[in-house]
Amino acid sequence: MKDVIQKVLKGDRDAYRAIVKEYGSAVRACLAGHLSSTDTVEDLAQETFVAAYEHLREFKLDQDFGPWIKGIARNKLLMHLRRSYQHGAALEKLRAQAAQEVFDEVARRQDGDDAQAIDRLRRCFEKLPQRLSGVLQSRYYERQSVTRIAERHGTSVSAISSLLFRGRKELQACMARSRTP
Repeated sequence: MKDVIQKVLKGDRDAYRAIVKEYGSAVRACLAGHLSSTDTVEDLAQETFVAAYEHLREFKLDQDFGPWIKGIARNKLLMHLRRSYQHGAALEKLRAQAAQEVFDEVARRQDGDDAQAIDRLRRCFEKLPQRLSGVLQSRYYERQSVTRIAERHGTSVSAISSLLFRGRKELQACMARSRTP
């Protein structure tokens, strides 16, 4: 592998394909153990190989290349997880505010008739598509984190956040329709 690395360092870009072929599976395996989305694994693997190419001059030829490139993959993974966590935390705060607004609006519109409001909310909830109602139930009744729901559904935090937003909006619209005679 050292010969291939030296070729790349001398400007042979095609030689880098051999590195990708040799270490691609190991890099993906390193990432896949921590991610549920194969698309994200592929994206981060690609970012890893781009970063390795850009910093190849920093690699010491007397060392093993595998641990070096896996270290880059771990750094890419950590950066991705930090971004996801920060994004998820901000979305979580917005979702909580939006949910509170929906329930405040329901309470305000019901003129104190809680039993009727709850019954209408239940009927509206039953009209939702199964995926929406399941995600809403997981989040608001079972109090699961958005991250946990995303993992269970094999999707991203932002996709679950979008479903929660859409579900709340549909409930709000249904409640408004059911209030008018």
